[in-house]
Amino acid sequence: MEKLFDTHAHFTDEKLYGNDELLSEIFAGDVGYILTAAVNADDSEKCASLAEQYENMYASAGIHPEEVQKISDISAEKAKLERSLTRNKVVALGEIGLDYYWDKTYIQEQKKLFEYQMELAAETHMPVLIHDREAHGDVFDIIKKYEGKVIGVMHSYSGHSELAKEYVKMGWYISFSGVITFKNAQKAVQSALAVSTDRILVETDCPYLAPVPMRGKMNHSGYLHYTADFTADLLGMDRETFAKTSTQNAKTLFGISK
Repeated sequence: MEKLFDTHAHFTDEKLYGNDELLSEIFAGDVGYILTAAVNADDSEKCASLAEQYENMYASAGIHPEEVQKISDISAEKAKLERSLTRNKVVALGEIGLDYYWDKTYIQEQKKLFEYQMELAAETHMPVLIHDREAHGDVFDIIKKYEGKVIGVMHSYSGHSELAKEYVKMGWYISFSGVITFKNAQKAVQSALAVSTDRILVETDCPYLAPVPMRGKMNHSGYLHYTADFTADLLGMDRETFAKTSTQNAKTLFGISK
């Protein structure tokens, strides 16, 4: 049986961190690989250290847009981040991007931080994990500036299908979380139908966004199969083929050869 790749999880979140028993159960099941994503410089180090404890866990290092208002010393934060990117199991830069949903006060600071991290990705040749919430136009404009220099994945994609196709034209990947299983998630459904299968990834974004029928519960990578099965059915693919395709897509993006 082909195993799935959870391309975006948060196993350093306080709800999940330190639960070795859960991770052991997950890896013994139908998930073969997990990328645990960072939200700030300290978390980047924590993600890297956690990934080093598990053969098939990988990590990202990055500063989430909502963190910008909490940073007191941006130079120190950047220095920590750049150190984390050299860690052995760090395979991506993220999650980075823009978030206009909660607070529009720090838009310019978010944009500067986003551009800095895109420059860093170009310099280090690392793929990026993009967080885009209610900022589709500005995110696209910044990513477009780095066409041919940076590729990555639009995590838990929430934009329109036409925009998804534009990202794929630039060589990017589109990742779907448990949101695609929700009744009101027509944009995600239409985007999955519009994207070529060689660019589709799946994720949990755990401990958030548990898929149907686990919606409302604390999410974890063991629930990834609900999202994968829903997406496979949507695309008219059998589960084994979808798992093989999406896992290989993730390995290609993150440069994982085994």
